[in-house]
Amino acid sequence: MGNIVASAKSAPPPDDFSHTPEFGLDLGEPKKDAAPTREESDSCKVGSFEELPRKTKEVLAKPFEGCKFTWNKMITDRFQATHTINMSSFKPANYKFGTTYVGSKKLGQNEQYPILISEYGGGMVQFQGIHSFSNEIQAKAVIHATEKSFSMYQADVGYKGENFSAQITGVNASIINPQGIWVGHYLQRISKNLSLGGELMFQHGMGAKAAMITYGGMYKDDKSELVVKTGEQGTHLCYYNKGNDQVECGVEFEYVKQIGESVTTFGYSIDLPKGLSKFRGSVDSDWSVTGVLEKRFEAFPFCFSLSGLLNHKKNQAKFGIGFTIG
Repeated sequence: MGNIVASAKSAPPPDDFSHTPEFGLDLGEPKKDAAPTREESDSCKVGSFEELPRKTKEVLAKPFEGCKFTWNKMITDRFQATHTINMSSFKPANYKFGTTYVGSKKLGQNEQYPILISEYGGGMVQFQGIHSFSNEIQAKAVIHATEKSFSMYQADVGYKGENFSAQITGVNASIINPQGIWVGHYLQRISKNLSLGGELMFQHGMGAKAAMITYGGMYKDDKSELVVKTGEQGTHLCYYNKGNDQVECGVEFEYVKQIGESVTTFGYSIDLPKGLSKFRGSVDSDWSVTGVLEKRFEAFPFCFSLSGLLNHKKNQAKFGIGFTIG
């Protein structure tokens, strides 16, 4: 159920429409002579432009600091409640309560819609709704609100065909009173291994207008992917390679033109199925070394996590410990 909890934390940029949270339903093994499932069909489709670097980013370690306790409780086969407690030395302890509801519309072996996710804590309410109208069209809405007002709202609609995908997103946007941010993505498959596309972002507000274009593409084969994005904001390069079923590695280079700085990160992921463990490690050009270990227990629905980050240049260290039940 951890993937459902992770999706509750998601915020802009939008997630890839082809990857929605699984609810853990066992609908049986597909027959060999049956028609391809939606998961098999989606694997042959082109992804979204925004999520081109997804595999590389999944390999890199994501550290956390302090102590985190999460309890996932299944209320029914479609409804789940989540309790989360965070304790840290640099900010006050907080409690968050979340819920996840999955509807009855089935579009795949492990895909059901609509998906409604909410979380309350720290004086803020977050809501996310995902619905797939068909195998090609999906919409999502995200709302962040405080006790006094809406701090952020986002809506996007995407279409995914066999050889292309398109998506439009509005963040704090209004059609009646032109304001907010509008983003359009398009990705076209050129050949079996090559896809090219672009992003157009338009911002209107505070008496000013701005438009930025980003071009990009991906070349991939059975075990590796190379992603390039470049535009007025900077340059983003990603390389992913799958050594075998247990080992993955990735390299990310990011240059931000506005501040004139760049960072290169190398990361790897090792899955130990016999030990029910997974380790992610990374090191970057800013002299930061990061490691995250996840250990699951076969006899109990329990996950134990350890996180560590050491920056030799700044002489800083951060450590975290996490417990997840359910």
